[in-house]
Amino acid sequence: MIFAVDYNSEEEVILSIDPGKEKVGVAVLSSQGEVWFRKILTEEEVEEEIQILKKQYGYSQIVVGDSTGKEKILEILRKMGLAFALVDERNSSEEARKLYFRAHPPRGWRKIVPLSFLYPDAPFDDWQAVVIGRRYLDQKKSEKNGRK
Repeated sequence: MIFAVDYNSEEEVILSIDPGKEKVGVAVLSSQGEVWFRKILTEEEVEEEIQILKKQYGYSQIVVGDSTGKEKILEILRKMGLAFALVDERNSSEEARKLYFRAHPPRGWRKIVPLSFLYPDAPFDDWQAVVIGRRYLDQKKSEKNGRK
């Protein structure tokens, strides 16, 4: 799935990557945490997509989830000569599920089931990338305000 919107080129742009064993979620976010783009890729598509997104959005920071599958993504980024920051992604799946269901509300009988019991019908690695990017932005704001 691809999601894209227009953006303000004056704003700092974040490329967020959720590495995985089979799929890689990517998202482009504004410095305010707005989602400008999200997509699920195969590992083989990552390098080309990073280049495309740089041309399209001009991101200034790359953040990568610090978990399963990160080594291959970090290897790709290093090979491309790109700097990155690692972000703790513990419990990001739960946050990503909430974002997914906010964007895709349950229908039919699923509406009566508590969200905590539901699992998305489709992969949501792109939403996990959104969570990782927002965590980075939250951490950056906290550090700027003198808190860690």
